[in-house]
Amino acid sequence: MNKPRASIAITPVLRAIADMLVYELDLMVFRMAVETVRSLSLSVTEKAAAIAASSRGILLFEVRVYGDAEVQRVAAIRYQGEQTGVLALDKSGLVIRHCIINSAFSHFIAPLEAWCGMPLSMQAKVDVDAHASVFLNAVRQAGHMLCS
Repeated sequence: MNKPRASIAITPVLRAIADMLVYELDLMVFRMAVETVRSLSLSVTEKAAAIAASSRGILLFEVRVYGDAEVQRVAAIRYQGEQTGVLALDKSGLVIRHCIINSAFSHFIAPLEAWCGMPLSMQAKVDVDAHASVFLNAVRQAGHMLCS
């Protein structure tokens, strides 16, 4: 005789806890991936791709930032749970700063992601310098201090 199995309802509280755990796991895996490639002698593009691959993320973009006092390049990696890892290479080219942001920044990311998806001939005609600066400033102003 089979006994009926007890079912567990996913309540809003349990859903919030699950989402928080996904965020923490993504953050931990992202940080570990950053630390793994930090000392490798690769270009920032190669490092961003390696971090995305080793942390089960998708590299959205990696672009140069002109006119910023601290950062020369910025990249974004999308994770499940609507989280995005941000990497920023400092002016010296030695330090990669990083943080995780949420989907509230998607409208800043969209033009940069679209530009990176274009063929090189189109990229040459479209300027994304302002978009990169606006994205970086939005991350800073939201209190996401890019840690090194």
